[in-house]
Amino acid sequence: MIDRDMKKKDLIATTGISTASMAKLSKNENITTDVLVKICTALECDIADIMEITQGEHEKP
Repeated sequence: MIDRDMKKKDLIATTGISTASMAKLSKNENITTDVLVKICTALECDIADIMEITQGEHEKP
């Protein structure tokens, strides 16, 4: 978003995702893959460009 000079409200308008989904993203909470696909489509990027997989607190090593 920074590279494209977009604000959160711009991404919401462009993708059609809900403000609740944007709030979850801001809090690093789980969202659906549909939301991720909408973001990738709007930003014309790959999924790896917007997320990374890390070991969370709730996962066992």
